[in-house]
Amino acid sequence: MLNIFKLERRYTVFDEKTYSHFLKTLKTMTTYTLDDPVRKKIVDYYYDNDARLLEENELLLRKRVCGPKAELKIKRRYFNPQYFYTDNLRSHEREKEIPASEPLSKHFFFLNNALNSMFSNALKFDPDKLFEQTKVNVIIKIDQVTRKLFGYGGLKIEIRHEKLKIQNKMTKRKAYTEIIQLKLLSAEDTFPLFEDFITRVEKHCKEIFYTQDSKYEIAIKNTKPLPTKEERKKHKEEMLRKKAMENNGEVVEKKD
Repeated sequence: MLNIFKLERRYTVFDEKTYSHFLKTLKTMTTYTLDDPVRKKIVDYYYDNDARLLEENELLLRKRVCGPKAELKIKRRYFNPQYFYTDNLRSHEREKEIPASEPLSKHFFFLNNALNSMFSNALKFDPDKLFEQTKVNVIIKIDQVTRKLFGYGGLKIEIRHEKLKIQNKMTKRKAYTEIIQLKLLSAEDTFPLFEDFITRVEKHCKEIFYTQDSKYEIAIKNTKPLPTKEERKKHKEEMLRKKAMENNGEVVEKKD
């Protein structure tokens, strides 16, 4: 079975004009047709406690709200492609549909059972206390537009454009970014056609940049804490030191 990094391709974009240029490029490719766009508003809430115990244990707790309904999901985070879309991954995540207005406290029993069922060893922390202390630490408001692309040989691809408004309550920073995701919907025997499409897109759209990051990881990277006054001072001193070495003809060691 193909992993997620083959079935899906996610890109960050250069600026707000990138998506319109991307669509214009697709329309010049006469072998493909696009259907009408479907728009959706989504809000993702990510939880942790002050000690970041979920993150420390490579867990992610998310409430995804769309209209009156929400999906509550807790999962173990993996960073190796072979884990994605496999039975191994599915055995390490749990989700539940809930009313959007319901607080997390109504679902502590579900979350407790979910954690215990995902770990074969005894937990090193008390799930009850953990969930009682959790609070929203990252909010991502998503303006989503989805279209389907059809090509020869039965090829079917989902094109998803998402505008992300990010609020990181831990760092007290906000950010805005956009991503484009291409997902193969047709049978795996159309994968070579999907690869050909990806090659053509990447050749003609230089303003998109492939990433393996999830939306959560993109949000965290875009809202990192600003450097402190001491860190800025240290960085400036380091740059001046290197410049002085270069002026004296000394070799400046570069870090990877």
